[in-house]
Amino acid sequence: MMADTENKMRLFIGVPLGESVSVALDNWAKQARRQWTFSRWVHPADYHITLQFLGDTPESKLAPLLDGLNRTAARSDPFRLTLGGWGTFGLPASPRVLWAAVAGDINRLHELYHQVMESTASLGFVPEARPYRPHITLARKYKGTTPWDRGMPEADTSGAAAEWMADRFCLFRTHMQATPMYERMGEFRLSGTSDS
Repeated sequence: MMADTENKMRLFIGVPLGESVSVALDNWAKQARRQWTFSRWVHPADYHITLQFLGDTPESKLAPLLDGLNRTAARSDPFRLTLGGWGTFGLPASPRVLWAAVAGDINRLHELYHQVMESTASLGFVPEARPYRPHITLARKYKGTTPWDRGMPEADTSGAAAEWMADRFCLFRTHMQATPMYERMGEFRLSGTSDS
């Protein structure tokens, strides 16, 4: 049996944030760092909303993947999103993920999620079994010496800085030891110009 020697890339698909939103989140995260100890805080250039994690992907799948995602973007229209507070995943006293919530046209975001899943399924990518919970990861692995305390001022989710037009999604490659760690391999503008 031959070993699989084809080069692979760790990929995922996500919606980037507007620049003002990334700046607003980073300002809030800088305050939070002074109070909360997490193993890793996400670099502001890496903020995104995941649509699908693809995992280790052979280079031979890249061209058809890009083609399918271009077709998906061509039949999708832009929509408006806003920040919607924050929350955690994991144990309340020791969360594994600190995240910012997403509000706005969530139905359209869910539609895009399903369209992306349909596009990648034809290439053998397995859809996520869990319900889709869009969020923006801010930090990972609480490592404080006392149970985590939620006593932190709310992020400012009002005004222009907390709102953006989601007019594209991207194919990202992960470079585990880099900062920032995500490289854009493709950018797909939502144009809503195709009925096919």
